[in-house]
Amino acid sequence: MTPSRLRRLPPLVADSAVAVGFAAVGCIAGAYYRPPGWHTFDALGYALSCLAALPLTVRRRLPVTTVLASAAAYAVYLGLGYQPSVNVWTPVVGLLSVAGCRPLAVSWAAAAPVGAVMVLSGLAGRLHPALVVAQAALVPVVAIAFGHTRYLLVRANARLREVTADLVAEQEARARNAVTLERMAIARELHDVVAHHLSVITIQAGLAETVLTSDVPAARGALRTVAETGRGALDELRRLLTVLRVQSDDAGQEPPYEAAPRLDQLPELVGGATAAGLDIRFTAAGEPVPLPPVVDVCVYRVAQEALTNVIKHAPGARVDLSLDYTPDQVVLAIRDDGGQRGGVRTGERPETVPGAGLGLIGMRERARICGGRLSATPRDGGGFDVEVALPLREPRRAGPEEAEGQGRP
Repeated sequence: MTPSRLRRLPPLVADSAVAVGFAAVGCIAGAYYRPPGWHTFDALGYALSCLAALPLTVRRRLPVTTVLASAAAYAVYLGLGYQPSVNVWTPVVGLLSVAGCRPLAVSWAAAAPVGAVMVLSGLAGRLHPALVVAQAALVPVVAIAFGHTRYLLVRANARLREVTADLVAEQEARARNAVTLERMAIARELHDVVAHHLSVITIQAGLAETVLTSDVPAARGALRTVAETGRGALDELRRLLTVLRVQSDDAGQEPPYEAAPRLDQLPELVGGATAAGLDIRFTAAGEPVPLPPVVDVCVYRVAQEALTNVIKHAPGARVDLSLDYTPDQVVLAIRDDGGQRGGVRTGERPETVPGAGLGLIGMRERARICGGRLSATPRDGGGFDVEVALPLREPRRAGPEEAEGQGRP
């Protein structure tokens, strides 16, 4: 049998084979080697030879017991006057097992009975006293040295397995965290798309229903806006779902959908909100400069969410939307009057379209990721101010910024 096959044997089978081998060799040596001066090797000698070797069967599970039992059986064997045999090595093999799986202090304690039987065997074999002492001291030390090396190796391998398991767990946790962050980003995108477009559709559908018989052109225009807004929502949702559908075998088979909306699409956004009934005055100041992609998308999404909130909470409001480029940052401001018309000075807003209250949370998170700041505060006498300032450089990781005031419900 090859060494590799021996290593694949169950431990109990391998140890049993070693024990049987030592017992067989001890019995054969006792039967054929009969020097004068020792007790005749009889049935009791065979039994004691087997008793000295068979404890090796449990040397891995009970190593200390193996040393004690083997040493005791061999001491009785020598005490009855039988000639020394190869069974002297069975306690040594047991000591090797102790040193391989127990701390060093236990190994030195187990070396005492092994040294004792080595001395007893040397004296029974009429060896020189110096050789007896050297044998009794050297053999246990060598056995412990080899066994303790294995003990350290086993502990190092166990530690390596623990470190590997920790690294795998950390890698899996990072992967789960990355998936969670990606889902949060997609959730923000979906919220922005659905909230804005459906708010416009809801307002325009209600307008079309109201003027369906009294003002057919206005109703037709409202329905046209509903259709265009619906198509825009479908395009953006299709783009987001395409991001989720990552399959390598589809690569190159279909042209990718357009990227996330950017600031250059802000006039279209303003046009859609105007069609929904808002009175928007849009102004831009400063020299436009290329923005980092994440900042570009953030400005658009903040404008989209702020106009969506006005459509939902203050239909028909007058809105001042300004975009200001400075040397260091881009500032977007959206201010509405709360839908005040005809001298009405109340800050109440008709909740024509319910909201989940997540819009401002998403806007603040976007601004934080871009390293900027966002404020959202109610105005005295009605209305709301939203302002976001983002740096004109690659965004860095920033801590959470405190937004001023309280968000829209």
